[in-house]
Amino acid sequence: MNILTPEEQSTISRFLTEPRGTLDRFLQYAIYFVPSLVFGLYGIWKADLAAVALAYVVLLGLVAYLIRSQGRANPIFRSAIRKLIENAGAGGAIPAPPIT
Repeated sequence: MNILTPEEQSTISRFLTEPRGTLDRFLQYAIYFVPSLVFGLYGIWKADLAAVALAYVVLLGLVAYLIRSQGRANPIFRSAIRKLIENAGAGGAIPAPPIT
């Protein structure tokens, strides 16, 4: 008996397959923030306010994107965990998430 929706299964599978190390996580996000950081530092070096402002706006957009994506995944993840705990409390075994 599968108690999780496909969306919940996908969320748990993504969580379990994410990189674990600090370096892996840094490299995962570096492609987004390193160019903005370099562009901002260039703007500071050249005293170009437009370059600094653009770098700041891009970084702000990245933060907004990350907050929004976490906000979408969090309720799904909580729902899946709640179902698994309730199922285990009712004497059922906790099913393993599908490997994708």
